[in-house]
Amino acid sequence: MGRSNKSTNANYSDRIIDIDLIMAGNLILQTERLTIPHPLFHTRDFVLMPLCEIAPERIHPVIGKTIRRLKEELDQKKTQPE
Repeated sequence: MGRSNKSTNANYSDRIIDIDLIMAGNLILQTERLTIPHPLFHTRDFVLMPLCEIAPERIHPVIGKTIRRLKEELDQKKTQPE
């Protein structure tokens, strides 16, 4: 379970579990190893779709838009020709 990740000596090792922390309430945190909220979650449909089902009115603490609005904007981008 989990991904194989590179260790410092360029060998891969298995992880027991891989957890992506998307948001934690209104917490904004940036460290060397962790950024909350996840910096790209608003661009990923596979994250926004289920999040919109359970918390559509939750406001992204950095962007300041609801999850529903972020999903709508992403849907609009997907339907626009490039």
